[in-house]
Amino acid sequence: RVRRNVMGQWMVKGCMLVFLLWNGILDVRRQEVSLKSFWIFGIAGIVLNLWLRYQTWWELLGGMGVGVFLVAAAFLTREAVGCGDGLLVCVTGLYLGMWENISLLLAGTAVCALVMALGLMLGKVRRKDRFPLVPFLLMVYAGRLLV
Repeated sequence: RVRRNVMGQWMVKGCMLVFLLWNGILDVRRQEVSLKSFWIFGIAGIVLNLWLRYQTWWELLGGMGVGVFLVAAAFLTREAVGCGDGLLVCVTGLYLGMWENISLLLAGTAVCALVMALGLMLGKVRRKDRFPLVPFLLMVYAGRLLV
Protein backbone atom coordinates (compact mmCIF):
# COMPACT_ATOMS: atom_id res chain seq x y z
CA ARG A 1 0.00 0.00 0.00
CA VAL A 2 2.80 2.43 0.88
CA ARG A 3 4.60 1.69 -2.39
CA ARG A 4 1.42 2.48 -4.35
CA ASN A 5 1.09 5.82 -2.52
CA VAL A 6 4.70 6.81 -3.22
CA MET A 7 4.40 5.76 -6.86
CA GLY A 8 1.08 7.60 -7.11
CA GLN A 9 2.54 10.79 -5.66
CA TRP A 10 5.32 10.71 -8.25
CA MET A 11 2.79 10.09 -11.01
CA VAL A 12 0.76 13.13 -9.92
CA LYS A 13 3.86 15.32 -9.62
CA GLY A 14 5.23 14.06 -12.94
CA CYS A 15 1.97 14.78 -14.75
CA MET A 16 1.88 18.30 -13.33
CA LEU A 17 5.50 18.91 -14.31
CA VAL A 18 5.01 17.67 -17.89
CA PHE A 19 1.76 19.63 -18.21
CA LEU A 20 3.40 22.88 -17.06
CA LEU A 21 6.51 22.25 -19.16
CA TRP A 22 4.49 21.60 -22.34
CA ASN A 23 2.39 24.72 -21.87
CA GLY A 24 5.28 26.83 -20.58
CA ILE A 25 7.19 26.26 -23.81
CA LEU A 26 4.11 27.11 -25.89
CA ASP A 27 3.40 30.20 -23.79
CA VAL A 28 6.93 31.55 -24.35
CA ARG A 29 7.12 30.69 -28.05
CA ARG A 30 3.60 31.47 -29.26
CA GLN A 31 1.87 33.23 -26.35
CA GLU A 32 -0.73 30.48 -26.24
CA VAL A 33 -1.46 27.27 -24.37
CA SER A 34 -2.59 23.89 -25.66
CA LEU A 35 -6.29 22.98 -25.40
CA LYS A 36 -5.32 19.42 -26.34
CA SER A 37 -3.11 19.22 -23.25
CA PHE A 38 -6.00 20.46 -21.09
CA TRP A 39 -8.10 17.49 -22.20
CA ILE A 40 -5.27 14.97 -21.85
CA PHE A 41 -4.05 16.12 -18.44
CA GLY A 42 -7.53 17.01 -17.19
CA ILE A 43 -8.77 13.47 -17.81
CA ALA A 44 -5.52 12.07 -16.38
CA GLY A 45 -5.97 14.18 -13.23
CA ILE A 46 -9.50 12.90 -12.70
CA VAL A 47 -8.45 9.27 -13.32
CA LEU A 48 -5.48 9.58 -10.95
CA ASN A 49 -7.73 11.11 -8.31
CA LEU A 50 -10.26 8.28 -8.68
CA TRP A 51 -7.52 5.65 -8.56
CA LEU A 52 -5.34 7.08 -5.78
CA ARG A 53 -7.97 9.03 -3.82
CA TYR A 54 -5.38 11.61 -2.80
CA GLN A 55 -7.90 14.42 -2.35
CA THR A 56 -11.62 14.80 -1.75
CA TRP A 57 -14.03 15.91 -4.43
CA TRP A 58 -14.42 19.22 -2.59
CA GLU A 59 -10.67 19.83 -2.76
CA LEU A 60 -10.67 18.92 -6.45
CA LEU A 61 -13.61 21.23 -7.23
CA GLY A 62 -12.09 24.00 -5.11
CA GLY A 63 -8.84 23.69 -7.05
CA MET A 64 -10.72 24.00 -10.33
CA GLY A 65 -12.68 26.92 -8.88
CA VAL A 66 -9.47 28.96 -8.72
CA GLY A 67 -9.16 28.56 -12.48
CA VAL A 68 -12.84 29.36 -13.02
CA PHE A 69 -12.25 32.60 -11.09
CA LEU A 70 -9.37 33.45 -13.46
CA VAL A 71 -11.49 32.68 -16.53
CA ALA A 72 -14.16 35.04 -15.18
CA ALA A 73 -11.46 37.67 -14.55
CA ALA A 74 -10.30 37.23 -18.16
CA PHE A 75 -13.77 38.02 -19.45
CA LEU A 76 -14.27 40.94 -17.07
CA THR A 77 -10.88 42.51 -17.87
CA ARG A 78 -11.06 41.85 -21.63
CA GLU A 79 -8.17 39.41 -21.44
CA ALA A 80 -5.82 41.42 -19.23
CA VAL A 81 -5.51 38.01 -17.62
CA GLY A 82 -5.44 35.36 -20.32
CA CYS A 83 -8.39 32.99 -20.58
CA GLY A 84 -5.95 30.19 -21.38
CA ASP A 85 -4.13 30.84 -18.11
CA GLY A 86 -7.43 30.44 -16.28
CA LEU A 87 -8.14 27.15 -18.03
CA LEU A 88 -4.61 25.98 -17.25
CA VAL A 89 -5.14 26.78 -13.56
CA CYS A 90 -8.38 24.76 -13.68
CA VAL A 91 -6.34 21.72 -14.71
CA THR A 92 -3.61 22.32 -12.12
CA GLY A 93 -6.40 22.45 -9.54
CA LEU A 94 -7.29 18.85 -10.39
CA TYR A 95 -3.84 17.83 -9.19
CA LEU A 96 -3.22 20.30 -6.37
CA GLY A 97 -6.54 21.11 -4.75
CA MET A 98 -7.67 24.59 -3.81
CA TRP A 99 -5.07 25.81 -1.31
CA GLU A 100 -2.01 24.49 -3.10
CA ASN A 101 -3.36 25.85 -6.39
CA ILE A 102 -3.89 29.29 -4.86
CA SER A 103 -0.38 29.10 -3.41
CA LEU A 104 1.10 28.16 -6.81
CA LEU A 105 -0.79 30.96 -8.55
CA LEU A 106 0.20 33.60 -5.99
CA ALA A 107 3.86 32.55 -5.96
CA GLY A 108 4.00 32.37 -9.78
CA THR A 109 2.38 35.79 -10.07
CA ALA A 110 4.79 37.24 -7.50
CA VAL A 111 7.85 35.90 -9.35
CA CYS A 112 6.43 37.23 -12.63
CA ALA A 113 5.88 40.65 -11.03
CA LEU A 114 9.45 40.71 -9.71
CA VAL A 115 10.89 39.84 -13.11
CA MET A 116 8.67 42.41 -14.79
CA ALA A 117 9.67 45.09 -12.24
CA LEU A 118 13.33 44.30 -12.82
CA GLY A 119 12.78 44.50 -16.57
CA LEU A 120 11.07 47.87 -16.17
CA MET A 121 13.94 49.23 -14.07
CA LEU A 122 16.51 48.04 -16.61
CA GLY A 123 14.48 49.41 -19.52
CA LYS A 124 14.05 45.99 -21.14
CA VAL A 125 10.27 45.88 -20.64
CA ARG A 126 7.55 48.45 -21.22
CA ARG A 127 4.54 48.85 -18.96
CA LYS A 128 2.08 47.53 -21.58
CA ASP A 129 4.14 44.44 -22.48
CA ARG A 130 2.49 41.06 -21.94
CA PHE A 131 4.29 38.44 -19.91
CA PRO A 132 3.65 34.69 -20.17
CA LEU A 133 2.47 33.35 -16.79
CA VAL A 134 2.96 29.61 -17.30
CA PRO A 135 6.79 29.62 -17.24
CA PHE A 136 6.65 31.27 -13.82
CA LEU A 137 4.15 28.69 -12.57
CA LEU A 138 6.53 26.01 -13.87
CA MET A 139 9.48 27.65 -12.14
CA VAL A 140 7.65 27.79 -8.81
CA TYR A 141 6.34 24.22 -9.11
CA ALA A 142 9.75 22.81 -10.07
CA GLY A 143 11.31 24.74 -7.19
CA ARG A 144 8.82 23.17 -4.78
CA LEU A 145 9.66 19.70 -6.08
CA LEU A 146 13.37 20.32 -5.51
CA VAL A 147 13.00 21.77 -2.00
